[in-house]
Amino acid sequence: MRKKLNKALSFLIGAATLVSIGFGTAGQKVEAAEGKAAAYKEVIEFEDANNFEQNGQNYIDSSMFHGYSGSGYVYLVSGWSEVSFNIPQSGDYKIMVVTNADSYKENWWYLDETQSGALLTSGNQWEPYTVTSYLSAGWHKFGVSAEWGYTALDYCVIESASGGSIVPEGRSMYVKDGRLYDADGDDFIMRGVNVAHAWYTDKTWTSINAIADRGANCVRVVLADGSQWGKTSRQEVENIIAWCEERGLICILEVHDHTGFDEASRLQNAVNYWIALRDLVNAHKDYVIVNIANEWLGTWGMSSHWASTYESAIKTLRNEGIQNVLMIDTSGYGQETSTCIDNCQRVLNADPMKNTMFSFHLYSVAGKDAQTVRNGIDAMLSKGVAFCIGEFGNWQNGADVDEYTIMQYCTEKGIGYAAWSWKGNSGIDTPLDMAVDWEGSSLSDWGNYVFYADQIGICATSALAYP
Repeated sequence: MRKKLNKALSFLIGAATLVSIGFGTAGQKVEAAEGKAAAYKEVIEFEDANNFEQNGQNYIDSSMFHGYSGSGYVYLVSGWSEVSFNIPQSGDYKIMVVTNADSYKENWWYLDETQSGALLTSGNQWEPYTVTSYLSAGWHKFGVSAEWGYTALDYCVIESASGGSIVPEGRSMYVKDGRLYDADGDDFIMRGVNVAHAWYTDKTWTSINAIADRGANCVRVVLADGSQWGKTSRQEVENIIAWCEERGLICILEVHDHTGFDEASRLQNAVNYWIALRDLVNAHKDYVIVNIANEWLGTWGMSSHWASTYESAIKTLRNEGIQNVLMIDTSGYGQETSTCIDNCQRVLNADPMKNTMFSFHLYSVAGKDAQTVRNGIDAMLSKGVAFCIGEFGNWQNGADVDEYTIMQYCTEKGIGYAAWSWKGNSGIDTPLDMAVDWEGSSLSDWGNYVFYADQIGICATSALAYP
C-alpha cells in the first residue's frame, strides 16, 4: 500500500559446490565457486563411464562412426550401458543422450531402475534424444538397454530443465509449473492479511495471533531496512517468523521503504537487507517468502527498467545463497499490471531456481471493476507463472474497488490473496482497517467481509500449509 502521512499505508545451495554458468565440452562437469548459485549441467561420455554389460559383445569404439565427441563411444550390441550422476538439488531436469547406428534401431532407455521409454535411432547420423524428469537430490543413473542393439552411445547431458523449477535443499516452499507449493509438496493458496509491523512494532504479536484466530493461513508483514523508517532488526524478524510458525501461518516478509521510488539503488538497499538476513530466512524456507520490496517503481511506463532491475536483484540474491521463494510486486505502486504481464517470464528466467512468483496490488486502478480484475488475472494465468494478489482493499483515495470480484475470481481460479490491512491506517486510508482493535475482538465492515463473505472469504477458503 502507498504510505500516507507518517504511517503506512545454480542450483543454488550456499554450501554446495556446483556448476558455473557456461558449460564446457562433453565429458566435463563445470563447477561454480563455493557458495555461489548457478544452473546445473553435467556432460558424461559413455566411454569415460565405461559401464556396460560385460558379455563379450559390447565395447568402446572409435572406428565405425565419425564426428563423435570425446575419445569414442560405447557400441552396444546387447545387454545395457549406463552413466551415473549426482543431482545436488531436487527439481526438473532434461536428460539427453546422443546415439548413432548403421540403420534405424529401436532400444529402451531407463532411469534408475525403471524402464521409461523407447530410444529410436534413425541411423547414419549422430542425433540427440531428450526427456524431462523430476529428480530428487542424490545419485541417479541413466542407461540404454538393447532391444535391437547395434547402437553407438556417444554422451549424455543432464541439466536443469529450461523453465522448470529447482526445489531448494531441505524443507522449503517452492514454485513449480506456475503454482506455489508448501514444503510437503501440496498446492498452497494464500488467504491472508497485511500487518504493519514497521510502524507498530509492539502490536505485531497481538495482530498475528488475532489473524490466526480468525482463520487466515498467512500474513504479509511490513519491514523496514532503515532507508525511510527505523530498521527492523534481525531479532524482530526472528520473532515474527517464530510467531508465525507457532500459529501455522506462512510468513511473507516485505521491505516497505522503497514504495514508489524508481531508482535502482533503492531496490539494491532492499537486496542488501535480505543478504544480511540470509541464514535466518534460509533456515525457515518452509514458512518464509521474501517479497523483495513493496511497490518499488511508482512511475508508469518504465517496464523495461522494472524488468532489468529485478533481473539483477534476483541474480544477486541467488548468487549470495538465498533459496527462499521470492515475490515481486509489479510497477505503478503494484497496479501497473501490464508491466508484469509483459515481462514476468523474462524476470522469472533470471532466477536459476525458477523459484520466483509475482504480485498485483488491486486498488482503484487495477481493481476498479470486474472486467479489469478478470483481465489482469487471466493474462497472468496465460503466462504460466505463479502469482497472487499481495494487497487489495474495498476502496482507495475515494474511488471504489471491486472487492467482490477480486475475492470471487481468486477463489474460482485458485489464486492467493492478502487484504490490506489489519490495523494502523491513517487519514483517508483509515477505512481500510480490518480490525476495530489490535486484538480483533471486533472487526470493521471491511474486515468482516474479507473473513466471512459467503463462499469467497478467508474462513470459507483458507487451508493451513501444515495442518
